[in-house]
Amino acid sequence: MKNRILTLILGLLLSASCFSQQPELNLPPDVELAAEARRRFARSVDEIMVKRYRLAADAINWLLINTPDLYDGLYVNAYKAYEELYAIEADAAKKQVYLDSMFLAYELKDQRYELTDREINNLAYRYYKYYKTDRSKYSKMKAAFDRAFEKPEVLINNNLVAYMDVYRRIFLGPKTVSENDVLDAYTKVGLAIEQKLSKGGDRKRLERNKQVVDQMLTSAVDVNCEFIATKLYPEFLKNPDDLNMAKKILQLGLSGKCSSEDFFLKAAEVINKNEPTAPIANMIANTYALQKNFELAEQYFLKTISLQDQDTLKARTYLSMARTFSVNGEKAKSRDAALKVAEKNPALSATAYGLIGNLYMGSFDDCKQSKSQIDDRAIFLLAYEAYQKAGDKKGMASAQEQFPTISQAFEQNRKEGDKLTVGCWINRTATLKTRSSN
Repeated sequence: MKNRILTLILGLLLSASCFSQQPELNLPPDVELAAEARRRFARSVDEIMVKRYRLAADAINWLLINTPDLYDGLYVNAYKAYEELYAIEADAAKKQVYLDSMFLAYELKDQRYELTDREINNLAYRYYKYYKTDRSKYSKMKAAFDRAFEKPEVLINNNLVAYMDVYRRIFLGPKTVSENDVLDAYTKVGLAIEQKLSKGGDRKRLERNKQVVDQMLTSAVDVNCEFIATKLYPEFLKNPDDLNMAKKILQLGLSGKCSSEDFFLKAAEVINKNEPTAPIANMIANTYALQKNFELAEQYFLKTISLQDQDTLKARTYLSMARTFSVNGEKAKSRDAALKVAEKNPALSATAYGLIGNLYMGSFDDCKQSKSQIDDRAIFLLAYEAYQKAGDKKGMASAQEQFPTISQAFEQNRKEGDKLTVGCWINRTATLKTRSSN
């Protein structure tokens, strides 16, 4: 009994809150009609609040017929109520009536007030949710999704995979879209996913969406590197500034695992020139690194960093730079980039200092002067310190095995704690430590 009283009080409070915030109604000049509109409006709100959607729909339907300009929320309440009625109705014929009424409410709102970006997305998804197997609805469904994709920056995640599936189904079914239309849809979805990733979207979910979209494409169109090279790339070469074609080649190249092909790199550079983003610049940098074009790789890595606004992202790019410089034998640059990694993201410090330790360990033959065992082996002291910062016990043990011996230090009148200058590319000071002569 007490719980029922509390529920009733809460309901009254909510009702009062709704009326205190009720919208400004555009009432008709006729006094009696205005009074009835107020009554019906109040009832529609009350019935929706207690989930009596049939009674709410009756009030809303009267308002739609008699006072269609009452306020925009009237249509919002309408499509919500009819969708709820569809969900709970068992009779197939009635369910279809409710579904038709829901879509009609969307259309009427669009005619009088225009749909919001969110409503445009919601409408598209509802076409897909309820009509993806109904070919008679494919035309309207496609139009709804095309409209939603006019603003990729506000797309809801549900519509990414759905959009691709819409084009796939139409291409395999009534075939009112071409193979090229399917490729265009795939490109748009891929770019929308990249845009969401660049803004910090749910990476795991978006990458899973990308995998599903890739599978949908290949189930409809036989896309491979040869297809791109023979069908699309020749068209692109005729107009190498065609940004849309460049985007299509890039997305299809990713799907077909064609990142090592010339057309892939060319398309990426055109996109980077016109719409520079960190992911594209990074992609180009890594491609040049694989091709061992280290000068251009460095340029694009730096471009990537300039476009990134998060230190954690910058750190990963610096790590790629460090590894690239290391492969190219540019050890000083590699170390500098690794130090940036540790600075930008302490979570990657172990990886960064491990890399530096490896650089030092591999530089003995390059840097030794063969005048003093103590001075030459000071490089291993620095390697040990780097491995220590990395928490790499195995690396520390390997470096320690190369320390000057106690007898070598004694013979050269050196003692532990002495400062040793390491020249070569390293230009660092080490602190002498020794190991047993055995």
